[in-house]
Amino acid sequence: MPQRAQAVFLKTELQTGLTFAKVALESKDPNKILRNTLNARKAYDTLLHFLKEAELNNADQVKVQQLLRKLKSDLLELGQSF
Repeated sequence: MPQRAQAVFLKTELQTGLTFAKVALESKDPNKILRNTLNARKAYDTLLHFLKEAELNNADQVKVQQLLRKLKSDLLELGQSF
């Protein structure tokens, strides 16, 4: 996969995971919290898998790592362990 496409994919997956985490954090419905937490975690795990093989330029690497830290922080707040 070309470098630009990898960066777009990873950033899109990160934004999706962050959206799921935000919905879970803002919800009062236990089912909605669980469903969105699991979806956010799936996005996080998918990112880690594809990040191993990704060849990103420095700017994309910095952005992806920044968003990944935010997603991990949100997941920790939601009770996930790593």
